[in-house]
Amino acid sequence: MSKKNFVALGIVCAGLSLVASPLSAQEVKASGTNMFVPKVVETFSLADGSVANRVFFPGFITADDPTNPLRQASMTCAGTSITTKDGKPIRSAGTCDSVDAQGDVAFYWWRADEKNGGRWGFLGGTGKWTNVEGGGTYDPSFHWKDGREANTWKGTWKTK
Repeated sequence: MSKKNFVALGIVCAGLSLVASPLSAQEVKASGTNMFVPKVVETFSLADGSVANRVFFPGFITADDPTNPLRQASMTCAGTSITTKDGKPIRSAGTCDSVDAQGDVAFYWWRADEKNGGRWGFLGGTGKWTNVEGGGTYDPSFHWKDGREANTWKGTWKTK
């Protein structure tokens, strides 16, 4: 191979690597805070004496890293929380969606089996979130007297 062809091949390979990079999986480790205004839309008693609350949670996400695409994404969650008669959490689960600043939607699942936080994971989405895989944990961090809530989250995911 001539030196000229070798240089041309090198330029083509470098160009392909620039094109292929966004298509390869990138692992992201992140953390932040979710802030919500929970609204109980239905409450009913269960046979064992516990209480089920169907809850709608509009809010937003902040990410500790200002370059993270989840930073300042809007988020809407819905789920059911099971509590004791006196309101102590037993377990809860639901789903969420968020819309990031670029207009891409991410879908999530969440669950908590104890009173101190839980787990979450991606279910896919649009744009950059189409083939996302991963998730993490969350912990309650603050409850305001007017009913608003915040939780801290951390997670790891791969985008393609």
